[in-house]
Amino acid sequence: MAEACNLVTVHRVTGVINVPRIIRIRSHSPSTETVYVRLLLGQTPKLWEEAADALAVALKAERVGVERVRPQVIALIVQRSEPFTQVIIPPDLPGDADAASLGRVYLGETEHGTDWNAPLLGQHWLVGGATGSGKNSVTWMALRACAPLIRDGLVRVHVINPKGTELNALKPVSYRYAENDADIVELMGSFWETMQGRKRVLAEQGRRTFEMSRETPLDLLIIDELGAVTGYGDRSLTRGVQAVLPLILSQSRALGGSVIGALQEPTKDVIPQRDLFSLRVCLRATSAGHVDMVLGEDMRRRGALADEIPNVPASAGIGFVVKQRSRTPMRVRAAYCDDSDIAELVRVAGWPHTELTTAVAG
Repeated sequence: MAEACNLVTVHRVTGVINVPRIIRIRSHSPSTETVYVRLLLGQTPKLWEEAADALAVALKAERVGVERVRPQVIALIVQRSEPFTQVIIPPDLPGDADAASLGRVYLGETEHGTDWNAPLLGQHWLVGGATGSGKNSVTWMALRACAPLIRDGLVRVHVINPKGTELNALKPVSYRYAENDADIVELMGSFWETMQGRKRVLAEQGRRTFEMSRETPLDLLIIDELGAVTGYGDRSLTRGVQAVLPLILSQSRALGGSVIGALQEPTKDVIPQRDLFSLRVCLRATSAGHVDMVLGEDMRRRGALADEIPNVPASAGIGFVVKQRSRTPMRVRAAYCDDSDIAELVRVAGWPHTELTTAVAG
């Protein structure tokens, strides 16, 4: 296999062929295994990344990802079949605020059969994917984790919903909600003013870190279609949003502000602040270039083949994230929230102070 993929070396004097040595093999699930390989002198992980497609053919696998483990050792993540063949059911909503943890929000499962968790407090999330890829599954899971905190006034939800469709259900539990252009700009400006006010409060109290409380709640900004407000929307809308969004993304994490942005067509014009999102998820994409635009440079080459996910309803919620330590793509699937799950979320989160709720747009 290594010879067929040009991953061997030949001694220039003796002509002896040197073959990389397999150290061990771990099987994480019936569909995925990890092969640890010791590189030959002169080889680099990049050389193996460039041979990933050839390795997949040689191993009769769906996909091969390459992960750097330590000097001279790499791991081949071999996906032999689709690991996600069933819809993932979301767990029960936390019963009270004490049971809710925003440090490890459950989102779904990984290709290794483990839970897919991500921190929300002090983080920004970017979710990219084509129409029907299941982008809002990630948003709904975050909101389910926040439900009792929203109810108790510890989390305030600010919703920008330019499409005016699926996130309509959040109107009853939104602190602020906007659909049309002028109101979206107003909401963004108001969110930034809230962050500025929070900065002054922390300074007056001599505190350097944010602590979630009823006096200083977590302000969660949800933007359902980022492209509609940053790239190809009305120019006045684009200018208004671009004036404050970079400030919000760069400064609000330490002030109790988190952003979840979803988009369908990732381009430089649409997500110029991509690197300010700490968690980036790429679900099914329509272009190979979209993968790197969401996840980062060379992520597709390393195995994040989001553009090859089938365009069928059964693949909704399947995509890739990047492991923070190894910078290696990992296949994941978000849990699916149906209408009853969303209704339960709204019922549990029911904002207790309706007079404070501002539906900016009807």
